[in-house]
Amino acid sequence: MGRLYLLAPLCGQSMSNSIEFTGLGPFDSEEQAVICDVVEAVAAAAMPVADNLLAEVRRNVEQLDEMGGLLASYPSSFIEQSLGSKRRTLHSLVDLLSASNLSNFDMFLPNRALVSRNLIMGEVNFYRLLRVVCDEALPPEQAAMLKPRVEGRLCHCLYSRLAEEVLKHIASDDRSSADIREKAALSLVHLWEQAIYRVSDFFPVLQATWEARRRVPVTLGTLMGTAEMFSLIQAGCDERFVDYLVRPDHSEDEAAAFREFLFGATTEQLGRMKAEMNGTGKSVIGKDELSAPNMPRDAHTLGGDPALAMFEFFLSRHLQAAARRQADLSGPKRTAEEYVMLHYLEQSVDKEALSVRPPVST
Repeated sequence: MGRLYLLAPLCGQSMSNSIEFTGLGPFDSEEQAVICDVVEAVAAAAMPVADNLLAEVRRNVEQLDEMGGLLASYPSSFIEQSLGSKRRTLHSLVDLLSASNLSNFDMFLPNRALVSRNLIMGEVNFYRLLRVVCDEALPPEQAAMLKPRVEGRLCHCLYSRLAEEVLKHIASDDRSSADIREKAALSLVHLWEQAIYRVSDFFPVLQATWEARRRVPVTLGTLMGTAEMFSLIQAGCDERFVDYLVRPDHSEDEAAAFREFLFGATTEQLGRMKAEMNGTGKSVIGKDELSAPNMPRDAHTLGGDPALAMFEFFLSRHLQAAARRQADLSGPKRTAEEYVMLHYLEQSVDKEALSVRPPVST
């Protein structure tokens, strides 16, 4: 049973206004603590809108717990199942996923995977609701203290969703080896297995890197990326991410993907920026000097929502890379995250260990 939190009596509210975590939902102990702290602050502030907002928070927690229960009701992919003469095992599922392509990959997903994906996005929407609650029902100074914690939990959920996208595109890419595709598919099964899953538990290099990149603004300068790279490391980027992409034997595509990651711009845009610099005779350039079509897509401001910006930041680069791969155009055929994940799967992942069902989170 998760933590039980009772609202302080407010405007005649009763014990029916309690929030209870069943343990089936997607909230780990840190997330439960954040939710309870927001609820406690809102209850104490006693704003006129508090009753309605807290009722909405309670309703969302209950719904996500129910969705977590639904996830638990589907059989684990690690357990063999049979229907008539048909049998499904972990290995038959992995074989199916790793033989798929992007056009049909989702058609082969087990229901557990579909519920897991929706559960993560439901949790994302819940934390967006908590931000609204902070803004509407708390004094500004209290909201300013709690919102970064809410934002942090929201981002952790999005990073898990991003990791799923990276793995999906590797598992369904026939340019990858069969071994790598199987490891990516097995990693996806682990992601889908539990309601409480965080990318930091499985791929810490990605979470640390995305978290750092979200906080680092683009400065451009000489377009070499030196300032952005040092800022990225100072902001907490996993050094393995940088080390892999700047190693002596890296390919030009990998270097180009890293530049896209640093600048938030496509290789084509960066080429136009360089031409713009050359045309004006400048050795450095700032964002305020660029023409509108060449503006980089900054990961910490993109789309008006800083938390969702990182997701769009990845997908915009991924779609460009996939288009080049499909049409055999010049430029990076993968994102920087995909290149690093490929290296990680190849060098650091034991397929036998991935074939073992993980312990159930409590």
